[in-house]
Amino acid sequence: MVDYPPSGPGSFEDLVEPLPADVREVATRLRAIARAAIPDADEAVSGGAKMGMALYSIDGRNNVICGIQPTGSMCKLFFHGWERIREAGHRLEGSGKHARHVKIGSSAELDPERVTDMIEIAGQHLQATGG
Repeated sequence: MVDYPPSGPGSFEDLVEPLPADVREVATRLRAIARAAIPDADEAVSGGAKMGMALYSIDGRNNVICGIQPTGSMCKLFFHGWERIREAGHRLEGSGKHARHVKIGSSAELDPERVTDMIEIAGQHLQATGG
């Protein structure tokens, strides 16, 4: 667990500041990839005293494409529209109805091309379904 102020992190910088350097680097690289893949997306940081997340959405907070949830040991990259990502051959974890994720524990595990592809697929799904 990460300790944030009781109100949670207020910005991406607040989200990553208390993390170990390697996790902070992964989260920052994921953010850069998300911003490049979906440049029109809005970034919203939310959470509480123990957990925070950066969400990337188009045309309102209810139209989430992906989210970065850093922990003390790794980052989870969540995707909405995960069915299309799985159909494209990408492996996802979790059993959520609306979102699934990949875990990235180090920069060595981070494949920018794969992550970009997954984000773009999730964005295309959002556009095709209108949210």
